[in-house]
Amino acid sequence: IRTGAVPSYTSLRLSGDLQRYQIQSLSRHQRYRIAVLGTAGEGNGLSRWIDVTPRAGLAAVAPEPDGRQDLAAHVARVGRLTVMPQDRRLTVYWTLARGFADRVVLEVSRAGQAWHRMELEPEVASISLDRSRGVPVSNGSVYGVKVGVSFAGVMYALSAEVVATPAPQGNERRANASHPQENLIYPTLSVSPELRVFPEDDGVLPGAESRPLELVCCHCRQEVRWHEYRLRCDRCNAEFIPNGRGDFLEVARLRFGTCRCCLPRKILVQKGDSTSLICVHSGKEHIPMPDRSGNGASSRTYQLIEDLPYGLCQCCRPRRPLVQESGGIVCGKSKERHRNERGRYVLVPTEPVFDAKAIDDLLDAGLAEICSTGVSRGTAKAKRR
Repeated sequence: IRTGAVPSYTSLRLSGDLQRYQIQSLSRHQRYRIAVLGTAGEGNGLSRWIDVTPRAGLAAVAPEPDGRQDLAAHVARVGRLTVMPQDRRLTVYWTLARGFADRVVLEVSRAGQAWHRMELEPEVASISLDRSRGVPVSNGSVYGVKVGVSFAGVMYALSAEVVATPAPQGNERRANASHPQENLIYPTLSVSPELRVFPEDDGVLPGAESRPLELVCCHCRQEVRWHEYRLRCDRCNAEFIPNGRGDFLEVARLRFGTCRCCLPRKILVQKGDSTSLICVHSGKEHIPMPDRSGNGASSRTYQLIEDLPYGLCQCCRPRRPLVQESGGIVCGKSKERHRNERGRYVLVPTEPVFDAKAIDDLLDAGLAEICSTGVSRGTAKAKRR
């Protein structure tokens, strides 16, 4: 825990045979609270909490005589939970308060009975449930959705249940009229002119009535309509997307295409100097996968965190996708090895590095440091250099 006015929380899942791990890039004169939690079967054991300040010359001290505190007080809690019912699809949104979290647990009931359960990375803040993700949601059925937090194998309190009913496009509100509306939202499909808040923009006063906008295809001049939450031409099937400023863009000409998280689809944009793509509506990151074709960025593919086959690494911040290579499962950025322990991929000790170029690469990436006896990294039973 990085203490202060706004505490921050970081947890690392390490291999069971790892007895020493070095944490770098900490702030001087900033106080941290650190503990080690071991799990075995249904039980777990928490070490003493130690308060420590890097490079300040202060000795580590236990905050309480027995050195133990209630772990539950530091686990993240679920904030607002919102569900959007759509055609054979439910989109779930949630927020997490600050705290530790290994997994976000999503539980779905159908007709009052437990029906589906998913475990997601804590970086995920929304997910769409439909047949493409192995969740065959059907129109007209009543579903209950709950979200909770799992940490160190323990499930903490679930949120209150939100009830929703999927329905065909245009019938969502009618199908859910009998449910509590506080945590329900609905898709908006409109091609009408946007409302101008300031009259000086174009002379249109707020609330002024305007005629519905009729869109025609730029290729064949046929009418463009909404079909299954996609704005398509009736004749040539060209697809368009509103850009949020009153204009409509052809999807085929977008540089990065559309997101994989929203219906209707939204535009993807690139973050500054990053290689990641962000949905302009949900803010969800579309993570670049390592290019294996050798053709460079032109063949790069992107995936959502919840669709990654092996999840995220435990060696980088922010965490990066795990990928499969000849030697096993490794971080796509640092190449640190991970292995599956009880259904989760955890960081394992790295073999000693003797190659000079490899050491330079590790130093440049901030994954190693030069100390009085050589180059130091995270290690196993004996310190490796």
